[in-house]
Amino acid sequence: MKIKSTHLASAAGVLFIASLIISLMTVLHGSTNGNLSSPRYVSVIGDGSVKVTPDSVRVDASVSNLASTSAASLTATAKSADQLRTSLKGAGVDAKYIQAVNLSTNPEYSYSNNGPAKITGYRSTQNFSIVIRDAKNSGLIIQNAQSAVGNALSINSTSPYVFDQKIAESNARTLAIASAREKAASYASLTGSKLGAVLSVDEQVNQSGPVPLMAMAKTMGATAAPVQVDLGQQTITITVTTKWELR
Repeated sequence: MKIKSTHLASAAGVLFIASLIISLMTVLHGSTNGNLSSPRYVSVIGDGSVKVTPDSVRVDASVSNLASTSAASLTATAKSADQLRTSLKGAGVDAKYIQAVNLSTNPEYSYSNNGPAKITGYRSTQNFSIVIRDAKNSGLIIQNAQSAVGNALSINSTSPYVFDQKIAESNARTLAIASAREKAASYASLTGSKLGAVLSVDEQVNQSGPVPLMAMAKTMGATAAPVQVDLGQQTITITVTTKWELR
């Protein structure tokens, strides 16, 4: 009986594939038994905090006027807004830090138990978000703006903050990495290992600061005490989660 050469070639191919599968299984089996070692490491968290004095103040303000017609109230509010801008710019506040965030005109009503509500006038309001870079003189700048605009101006809130946090974050980051390295070195020593290179770093930035309290009357005379915005200190904290190689 003769066996064709094509059948012999097919059989040889099957044997080769079977041999390759066995070889791959051997490699995989060896890796699961620990023949291929993975790097040893320790994961630690480091914190770094710095305290800085805010150099800017964010002000939430609004101008508002009530008139018999919507057109009149809008005109009056536009005038008040211009007075506010002029005062701020005269105090050195850059125009790019004066942002009008909303403008609205709405009717106002009086209500009675004996009849329907009646329109008593129209109120126009424009809100502003203002950044004062001269934090130390921010109270005086706000006070002068209040005097220039009068009762139409309302100061809704003030918030000191650090305008550029890059330097503070860099210092906090240095402290955080040093803290993580110290912890990792301690673990290495306790486990009889040597500390190797850092394998990964994840960072989280947090900031906190006091909320200032500022009281201001609607109208102030010449003898009124100057307004003071207490800047306090702001804490910037960086937390790093790191992995260090152990040798």
